[in-house]
Amino acid sequence: MKQTLIGIVVLIVLAVGGWYAYSSGAFKNPGTTASSTPSGNETVATVNGTNITRDQLNNAEATLAAQAGVSTSSLDASTTAQLQTQALDSLISQELLTQAAQQGGYTASSTVVDAQIAALKSQVGGDAQYQQALQSRGLTENQLRAQISQSLTIQNYLEATLHLSTVTASQTEIQTLYNQLKAQNTGTTTPPLSKVQDQVKQLVIGQKQQQQAAQLVQQLRAQSNVKILI
Repeated sequence: MKQTLIGIVVLIVLAVGGWYAYSSGAFKNPGTTASSTPSGNETVATVNGTNITRDQLNNAEATLAAQAGVSTSSLDASTTAQLQTQALDSLISQELLTQAAQQGGYTASSTVVDAQIAALKSQVGGDAQYQQALQSRGLTENQLRAQISQSLTIQNYLEATLHLSTVTASQTEIQTLYNQLKAQNTGTTTPPLSKVQDQVKQLVIGQKQQQQAAQLVQQLRAQSNVKILI
């Protein structure tokens, strides 16, 4: 369930950098990372007085593009504008959740952070590959640790606030989503529901968790002072 909740944080927040990019696959695809610009420290938005910088936005755009399997440099103007809007919204959501978690006194255990680092090293093939991945992403381990800690802090806050781990899926909901997925995959052979029951169930649960988290973000934003400066 912890991995599911981390996935929800990724989907809702789509935060930049090492841990989130790793979770989405972008950690292994440094070629799509946006390079820093001379105006990288430019403030593009503020959330209750906390700045979001151009560098953060560039990296968030690269992470979203990597999830879609494209490079930011290959996008046309209209798609780039849409990507920028989505990336900025995700950064604002991240900051809103972080601030709410901090105000609530939620933290991440250093032991759990260590465990996530160890899992990441194993996932990428060992310490040498891990160091190479950090370097290719322009990250230090301290920065990665901070990002993991932030992710887990938000996860703890979401679980305590929304009790996401208690979300369930009815058989009707599972059947409905299965039918939708089957309709979307016309021309291909879809396994019978009996063989993919557990996977579809997790998709239903994930969708319901995402909806709850998105509603919370909307509430936080309505109560906050958010300024977009670009």
